[in-house]
Amino acid sequence: MNPTILIVDDRPDELRFQVIDRLKKSAVPIVVHPDEVDLTDLKTADLVLVDYRLDAWPERDKQSVSLRPSNGMALAVVLREQADSQKDGETAFALHTGHLEDLKRRLPSGTVQNVLARLNNLEWLFSKEDSGNYEQMLLLANAIRELPKKWPSDPGKSCQEVRKLLGMVDGSESFDRCWSDVRECRVPVQDLIEGGYGILFVRWLLHEVLPYPSFLWEEHWVAARFAIPVDDLRKVIEGDSRLARDLKCMRYTGILAGFLGDRWWRGALEDYVWELSGQYRERGKSLREALNERAELELGSIEVNPAVVCLNADLEPTGQFLTPATAVTVHPDHWPAFADSAWMDLNTVQDDPRLLPIVDPLDRHRVNNGNE
Repeated sequence: MNPTILIVDDRPDELRFQVIDRLKKSAVPIVVHPDEVDLTDLKTADLVLVDYRLDAWPERDKQSVSLRPSNGMALAVVLREQADSQKDGETAFALHTGHLEDLKRRLPSGTVQNVLARLNNLEWLFSKEDSGNYEQMLLLANAIRELPKKWPSDPGKSCQEVRKLLGMVDGSESFDRCWSDVRECRVPVQDLIEGGYGILFVRWLLHEVLPYPSFLWEEHWVAARFAIPVDDLRKVIEGDSRLARDLKCMRYTGILAGFLGDRWWRGALEDYVWELSGQYRERGKSLREALNERAELELGSIEVNPAVVCLNADLEPTGQFLTPATAVTVHPDHWPAFADSAWMDLNTVQDDPRLLPIVDPLDRHRVNNGNE
């Protein structure tokens, strides 16, 4: 059965045709004005999207101040409380806006969606300007449907549910290492047991795991571990070589897979590099030669070792790789403590005074010396 997506917008007629056209084959879309939302819609919805600007709502202005939500953020809070009181299952809530800039304020654009969502009791923020959002909406709605009606209260069964949702197969290669990595990332098992709400698991993935390098790696971190350019890694992934098939086996396939692009299991990659290096070392070959052979390509190389991924001021990978000795360690706001370290090029920090406060104290003298 397809998931139900309820979209609340002050101009529903302008949006309805586009939404139905994009979602009708994979979901049951319902587009209504704020005045038309009823409890039946909330009971059946797996995902509720609320427009941020609600200007075309004259009926609201006739109510007392307590009954006048000024924007979609406020309305989403009311609707969530209504949904939670009316149904046994879970409902995800997100903003759906054409004015994401209204919400950015002082947060870096690379983190605005997950951070703002977390701070405002939402699962995500979707921009109306991004056509790829419809696929993300479906992934989120389907993830909600995969949650158990009631989270298991038994600790062992709770951990089993976590592994199931993450697509982990007990006894598979690198299972123990990957599960250890997951546990180190503070999966909210106890909160799930005590509250019984699986939505906490979805939030953990959306807000703290997928946007950052932790037990799952985005392509730049994979390229850094292989010491090859990102473009070369993409060529491998698009092909059908032995290396492409190896990477496919290590790709994350649990709930919300693909929501922010492909991710790979860090533990599986680390084991793979270790084992591959050992096998080829016995034959007198380096890791680079091993990767070339399995990729059936002459891959480029990153000339620094070990390589770390450099971020820009918006905390997005720049494609530049440096060593820990030449990069600057930074501690951005909201960057999870369990995530891999964040790094920036010295010039990036020196060119933007706003970044100085997040530089690690041990590296700050390097920035100051460069500015003298």
